[in-house]
Amino acid sequence: MSNRLFVPPTDDVRAHLLARSGQCERLVREPDRRLITGVSRTQWWALERKRIAPAKVRLGGNSVAWRLSDLLAWIEQRAMAERE
Repeated sequence: MSNRLFVPPTDDVRAHLLARSGQCERLVREPDRRLITGVSRTQWWALERKRIAPAKVRLGGNSVAWRLSDLLAWIEQRAMAERE
């Protein structure tokens, strides 16, 4: 897995990624995040702390989610890093 810092996508890149996936922007909770990324909760937490993965968005007390476009961008960035 690449150790490059996650670079949040621009609005244009977000729109392109979402259109290509046939999705609209939404917040994704933990079970869906795990399905989309294939990364366990513990490993994701470690990646977030190192700023390698997108940070969560706090929704309230114990509630968090991630922007779908950030997850798609992270997958894309990781794939590009593996090709290099």
